[in-house]
Amino acid sequence: MSPEQVNLITQSFDEMWPIRRNLAAKFYARFFENAPDAQRLFPTDMERQYLKLMDTIAAIVGALNNHTLFQSIIAHTARQHARFGVTASQLSAFGEALIWALEQQFGSAFTSEMRRAWIELYDDVQSEMLNAAKTTI
Repeated sequence: MSPEQVNLITQSFDEMWPIRRNLAAKFYARFFENAPDAQRLFPTDMERQYLKLMDTIAAIVGALNNHTLFQSIIAHTARQHARFGVTASQLSAFGEALIWALEQQFGSAFTSEMRRAWIELYDDVQSEMLNAAKTTI
């Protein structure tokens, strides 16, 4: 990722942090629409899961300038998700739901450059998770 993309992600993340619960709720609603089979992997009461999602995104965004830490966070997350039985198609649906939720949250402020930066970040995360999951399974 370019320094400009890292900056866009960091700035937009800082703006979303105060409304993180709302963003997480939008995300999961969309994710479960796109991957209804994934809902069985989650608790009925999603409040703690909303916080886990946003804390994980915070850790990833915080590690963007430290490749070793970034890979460590993703590898740990991938191992956890592999044990839960998360599939590649669910990871894909996750990325689509994340971008959709960001678009909904930011509206016109979600520029094409910001969109590309978040997509590239998620593509990196998904790739790392798939690679790490291979060693777990």
